[in-house]
Amino acid sequence: MSDKHTLIQKRLHDEGEKLLTVFEGLTPEQWQTVIYTDGMTWTIKDLLAHQIAAEGEFQFYGRDVLNGGEGAPEGFDINAFNNREVAGKADRTAAQLLADFRATRQATIDFVATIRDDQFAWQGRHPFFGIMVIEDMFKLIYRHNMMHARDIRKALGTG
Repeated sequence: MSDKHTLIQKRLHDEGEKLLTVFEGLTPEQWQTVIYTDGMTWTIKDLLAHQIAAEGEFQFYGRDVLNGGEGAPEGFDINAFNNREVAGKADRTAAQLLADFRATRQATIDFVATIRDDQFAWQGRHPFFGIMVIEDMFKLIYRHNMMHARDIRKALGTG
C-alpha cells in the first residue's frame, strides 16, 4: 500500500474517531440542538444522518468514476439529496446512527484500499465542488467531518 493510501486511510480513521467523540459526548438534549436553519432546519442528530448519507454517496460516486463513469451527474441537486436522505433517517436513534457511521466509515477506508495509485488521479464530478481527482474526493470526506464538528462545537458553545 502506498503512502497516499496510508495517509488518506489514517485521516479518515482519525477524523472519524474525533467526530464520534463529539457525538458520543452529547446529552439527549444536545442531540436535538438546532444547528442549521438556512433553507433546512437540522438538529445535531440530523447532521449525523447527513454525514452518513453523504459519505455513502461519495463511495458510490468514487466507484462510478473507477468504472468509467462521471461521478455525480451534472445538475445534481445536493440540497434535495441532503434533505431527502436526512428525512429518510429520521426514525433512526442516535445509537443506530452512530453504528451506521462506524460501518460507513469502515467501508470508506476499505474502499480506499482498493484504489490503485494511478486511479487517485482519475477525475470525476463531486456533487458540490464539481470536477476533481478521486484523491481529493476522499480527502474531502474527512474535511467535511472537520467542518461539521466545528459547527457542532459552535452551536453548543464549546468551541
